Amino acid sequence: MTEQPTAQESQPLNDLETQLAKAGLPEANPVDVILSFLNNEVYILSADSLDAPDAAVEPLILANADDEPVLAVFSHPSRVEAQFLEAAPNVLGTRGAAILDSIGDQLGLVINPGSQHGFEMGPEGIAKVRRDFKRADEADAESAMDAAADGPQE
Repeated sequence: MTEQPTAQESQPLNDLETQLAKAGLPEANPVDVILSFLNNEVYILSADSLDAPDAAVEPLILANADDEPVLAVFSHPSRVEAQFLEAAPNVLGTRGAAILDSIGDQLGLVINPGSQHGFEMGPEGIAKVRRDFKRADEADAESAMDAAADGPQE
């Protein structure tokens, strides 16, 4: 017997999940999912807490179907399953862009492993996102610099 998702599991809880839910539709735009991931808070799990001044994050790394390492990332704390919390009990929130800035070149990521509101991105996909997308604060700063360079408008 296959377990059916609970009502809460099937309902998007934030903008990222709304975009993930739309991802399978014909009119879906994958750019919307990427932008939502980059500009919203997401959650990683760590074996260590960040209470101490010299604390370091040791994020939960899983293996995908091809046995390649992927960083486990969650769109909402309620999406974290108990089995993951046993391995890494500390839930830490950060922007998706910060995760992509800090992830290595050999590591992929999986959003909401085992959930219907999720996806996986390999190292080559992460490299493309880093190349093709700017964070909202970077884009705003670039627009302001471009406007200043153009001079006053008459």
